[in-house]
Amino acid sequence: MDRFGIRTTSFKFRMTGMVACFAFAASAGVATIALGFAESGVKNLLGAQEVSMVASAAAYVDQDLDAKQQQLKAVTERLPLGDAPTAARLQTLIEEHGSLRDIFFNVTVFDMSGKLVANLNDRRAVGSISVASRPFFRDTVRLREGVISAPFQSLLSNKPVVVVTEPITDMHGRLLYVIAGAIDLQRPSFAGQIDAMYNGTTAHLFIMSSEGVVIYHPDRSRILSRVDASSKAWGPELAHALKASTGWSEGSSINGPALIATEKLRKTEWIIGAAYPVQEAFAPLLSSRHKAMAAAGVVAVLAALLGWWLTWRMLRPLSLLRNHVAQITAGNENIDVFNVKTRDEFGQLSRAFYRLSMQRRAAEHDLLRMATTDALTGVHNRRMFDEILPQAVARAGRNRSNLALALLDVDYFKTINDTMGHAAGDAVLVEFARRLRSSVRLTDTVARLAGDEFVIIFEQVDDTGTVSQLGDKILEAMQAPFQVEGKALVVTASIGIAVTTRAAAAPLEILRAADQALYGVKAAGRNGFALNTVGQERVVAIEPSLEGQAA
Repeated sequence: MDRFGIRTTSFKFRMTGMVACFAFAASAGVATIALGFAESGVKNLLGAQEVSMVASAAAYVDQDLDAKQQQLKAVTERLPLGDAPTAARLQTLIEEHGSLRDIFFNVTVFDMSGKLVANLNDRRAVGSISVASRPFFRDTVRLREGVISAPFQSLLSNKPVVVVTEPITDMHGRLLYVIAGAIDLQRPSFAGQIDAMYNGTTAHLFIMSSEGVVIYHPDRSRILSRVDASSKAWGPELAHALKASTGWSEGSSINGPALIATEKLRKTEWIIGAAYPVQEAFAPLLSSRHKAMAAAGVVAVLAALLGWWLTWRMLRPLSLLRNHVAQITAGNENIDVFNVKTRDEFGQLSRAFYRLSMQRRAAEHDLLRMATTDALTGVHNRRMFDEILPQAVARAGRNRSNLALALLDVDYFKTINDTMGHAAGDAVLVEFARRLRSSVRLTDTVARLAGDEFVIIFEQVDDTGTVSQLGDKILEAMQAPFQVEGKALVVTASIGIAVTTRAAAAPLEILRAADQALYGVKAAGRNGFALNTVGQERVVAIEPSLEGQAA
């Protein structure tokens, strides 16, 4: 309660009251020990939070690098497996991928001599440089697989970059070219998300190689500098992190003593670290300690017990906060317990943990989204389908509406793989998924289960007539020949569709009915669809099969 303009709920006011009591009933020793316990508790709590944040940042950078590698690999997979592509074809290929400009600062292609043969940013630079001596080029040629380079100064742009590479081979496995995507280390897009973790404080994150070369730092002028362990003025937290093991410890930073947490990336030997100055982390406690020690000089030994009891009561919110962290780590509580209503400094600290935890949960949600998407086709994967189907069935039950589930197989897909190769098979799957998405409604869900098996969930289905129209539309979408490796390939599909009635149906029962319908289509010659009403256990309508299947 506030009286006379004084905030009686603030930590400073309560600490002042405790100091007044110590003036008559506590000793300097009790004050020192009590505040020492408080600082130790906060330090352990902040250290654990620092480790958690750095681990989240490392996971984000790992995922970002992996996504960039997959993007380059997707570009190389679009090349035909026949004759070796020309430099002009490679230039056209990288210019056709508009998304590369959003992901990389520049994309280049080099032949086996290291000569630049294609350049996304400027065609005029082709032939102007050779990277035969660059470690990233030599490692890619030697290992015959993509690598993530050490940081270096780009010959083309004179910018500090890290390069992600992928080899380009022909159908016989001969290495023809090396494609490289350059990441500008000074662009905000490289680490913009982890920058926001310490917004508004002197705490900061940094990334460096195992040799001590700075890859990322809030002070962009330090990028590509090598950490000098003997220098006390230039980033002592970097030198500390280079020698420290994974976890957190106390060390020096450019802003004085700090809590320093470090973690190694999974994909590279890079070290990601965070430095949180002690002066800022313990600002409320340091301010209170000076006041407490000033008053502790006049206290008496007889008041030691009273001082201990008051300190215990004052530090109870910190103990509760530490218990919340332990319970969240054990999975017994969620982060909402940090969002407290109290207005003192402990409440502010708890709400700060809540905001940081929300940021971490958002990053985990992004990672989960990537984990539930099929990497080849871009549609949902089996994991996501297993989550969506029960939810769709539950919605249909609540809304008293019908639901349809279609199981689809690419006809003779094994023959395509055996005769034309897996790259051609992958191209068929990508185009097949694209046509599926374009032929269904926005409210429908398309997923790839495995291999050439796809599934579609149709919600808000009026009757079997509507389902038949959807089946016709899918078959019609597949009629145009697929263009695979410069060849026109006729690809057909077999579709088994299960339709629910207003009666409740389990997901497994719906899948079984769709599988029965699919079996009926295959038995009838493929290239068609069949309808099966869940619960009737029989195929009630089969579209006649169309002839023609190109290999």
